[in-house]
Amino acid sequence: MSDNSAKIVITDEVLQQYKDTCIQWDPVLRQLPIRAAADVLKYFVPVKKLRGKRRFGEISGKSQFAPFKRDRVSKASVNIDYREIETFHGNVIETFAPVDYLDIPLGYHDPVITEAIKKAGTTFLVLAQLVKARGQHIAQCAFTGKRDPDGDTTLDLCDGLLTIAQQEIEDGNISVAKGNLYKVGEAVTNANACDIAKEIVFSSNQFLRRENNVMLCPTSFADAYNESYLLTHNGLVYNKQYDQPYVEGSGHKLTLIPVPELDGTDKAIVTQTSNLLYGTYNDADQTSVDIMRSGHYDLSMASDMWLGFQFRTIDPRRFRFIDLAA
Repeated sequence: MSDNSAKIVITDEVLQQYKDTCIQWDPVLRQLPIRAAADVLKYFVPVKKLRGKRRFGEISGKSQFAPFKRDRVSKASVNIDYREIETFHGNVIETFAPVDYLDIPLGYHDPVITEAIKKAGTTFLVLAQLVKARGQHIAQCAFTGKRDPDGDTTLDLCDGLLTIAQQEIEDGNISVAKGNLYKVGEAVTNANACDIAKEIVFSSNQFLRRENNVMLCPTSFADAYNESYLLTHNGLVYNKQYDQPYVEGSGHKLTLIPVPELDGTDKAIVTQTSNLLYGTYNDADQTSVDIMRSGHYDLSMASDMWLGFQFRTIDPRRFRFIDLAA
């Protein structure tokens, strides 16, 4: 079939070409938003095929050995603390004019779309660019989303990690006393960022410190840390490398991860990537990418998916929330 995707008027042939593209590339188009958010979601564990709620249990026990006694009897003590992740149904319906994409070259390369374009025409490129753009909003929602059923943006679809953590703080489940909250008492600067990061390490639960942790933080904090390291360690050979991926004093157990989506929040998260969950449902039996005529010059594209985020545990042995505000 000839490529009529850039014709000015939406003829039946143009409409059918877009419909056929949606059918042929349906799995790719449904997955592209998640793939486009990979810079953030790569630090999460996916919970796939989730519509609604699922509980994850954290098991702990107090069973222990003691010096031998023939008549020893004790009561088993095993606790299971549950946390619940919930995904919410979201959709998007957008109109677009194919003629606006007349000049897209067929050889266009995109790191997210990758090898798929070698077999696709302009119709796929147009749809893929529209769908892929949604990924940046999913990445932002992962941290700052706040559920609003009447909202009109991805940030309204579900609660992000900062929103979840703030609710746990209000409920008293995350606190300085419990050891899973750290509040910085002074403004972060190039002069003190290194000391602040070390204090976060040294004051953390000792079981948390032995884990391989990441510190998801604003880019400004990572920049301040690198500058602070230069000022305080300028005589060390180790400082041949400007960017310091590990926090000094952590034994290479805490890696700084600057996250643009956290910029402006003054918040950071110290945990393991196995503790961060994102739930999705975008399989073909319940979701789709559909095309219909919207006017003489326009087409309308509709698609939907389920999305949600959660911490697997907020136990201070696995997690710490950092308030960087002075």
